[in-house]
Parts: sequence; C-alpha cells; structure tokens
Amino acid sequence: MVPGARTPAASVLRGLVAVVGAAVLCFSGAAEARVLLTLDDFGAVGDGIANDTQAFVDAWTAACGSEEQAVLAVPVAKAYRIWPVQLSGSCKKKLKLLIAGTIVAPASPDEWAGREPMKWLYIYGVDGLSVSGGGTIDGVGQEWWARSCKRKKTQALHFEECRGVSVQGVTLQNGPQFHLSFTRCVDVKANFLRVVAPADSPNTDGIHLNDSSRIQITDNLISTGDDCVSMVGNCSDVRVRDISCGPGHGISCC
Repeated sequence: MVPGARTPAASVLRGLVAVVGAAVLCFSGAAEARVLLTLDDFGAVGDGIANDTQAFVDAWTAACGSEEQAVLAVPVAKAYRIWPVQLSGSCKKKLKLLIAGTIVAPASPDEWAGREPMKWLYIYGVDGLSVSGGGTIDGVGQEWWARSCKRKKTQALHFEECRGVSVQGVTLQNGPQFHLSFTRCVDVKANFLRVVAPADSPNTDGIHLNDSSRIQITDNLISTGDDCVSMVGNCSDVRVRDISCGPGHGISCC
C-alpha cells in the first residue's frame, strides 16, 4: 500500500457498489433522458466465443453520431469477444460506455497478424467519454506472457489524444501488457478500479501515463506483475492517492 493511504480496498468496494448502483439507475432512466444502445441491438451474440467486433463498431458509430447523449451498454451476464478495434471521435455529444458484462480479447497473439500489435481497445480523439458499469475487461494475456521476449505486446484499454475522460468502477484483468493507458490525454479520472494479473506476468502495469496532464488516480486496487502506476514523457499535474498496490512494483516515474 502506498505510504499514508487509508484503507483503499474497502474504499474501492464501496465505490464499486456506488458505481454499479448508478449503472442500474442509468439503465432505468436512459429512455427518459438519453439514447440507450446495446451491443445486442447491432447483432452481437455475447457468448464469449463469437466475433462481436463489428457489432461493437456499429454500436459505437451510432452512439458517437447521436444527436442526443447516448449510453452504449455492454449487457450484464454476457461476454463479448472483441478483436483489435479503434473507436474514434469526435462524437456529437458526450458518450457513456456502460460495461456491465465482459469484454474479452482473442486468446492468441496470432490474431493480431496484419494489425497494429500494440492496440486492442484503442480509443482515439474522444472528449467527454465516461466508462463505468461494474463489468470486466479481460485481456486474456496468458499466451502473450509466454511469448514476452518474442514480440511487442498489446495494451488492453488505451486512450490517445482524449480530453475529459473518466474510467471508474470496472475490472481490468490479465492484460497482455498495460491494462489501462493514456497517451497525450488531458483531464482524466481513473478511480474505483480493480486491476489484476498474476504476480509473475511480465510488463502488466496497472495504469500507464505518457505525456498526459491533469490526471486523478484514486481509490484503486491494483495487483499485477509490474508497476501499479507508471509515468513516462512529459506528464504533469498527476495526483495518485488511496491505492492498494501489491503484488506490484509500486509507482514509477521516468
């Protein structure tokens, strides 16, 4: 645990309960105030086996282009296998991505053949995006770790050139490399997250920052094989507090 921290594990649990409760309210009130779209609306199967990538892309495109604020939902109790994908802005309204179920990566690194190896869920140029819902993003990194010296590894959830991003109340697990990363982003909140991977999984940083500013990382439980939080490049105004860190290598800054 970071010196001086309170009991973040309990804090994270309370936060997750609050976030999941908010997600339920979001579902129930979405028809009144927002456009609610689900992956199933666009043909996703959600059995953890079928390739649901195109449904995810189509749902994102519809939500991002909506004239009203949209909630894009990954339904609870279902698993959606998503191949490497880029989700881009700019969106017409602020967008909420509500992950109540599970998003699962392809199991084999060979599925990245012909694709950018460093990207799985890649979000570019989106402002005002909020990610929540109490669900799970599973990077299925086991085969990547076994080949760690042989190839570049993908990052699980990666934001680039985004502003006003909030990621809260979800679990990120078994990332091939970094679980949650931000490059050239401004005004970011990452809180009430559970980030987990085996202690011997290589380079599985919990949260990674590169050339980003005005960052708040609070009330997170991070247990991985590398840094809990890492920073490189020209990062500034970064606030990290109430982190349960371990196993892991602590907080690094270069």
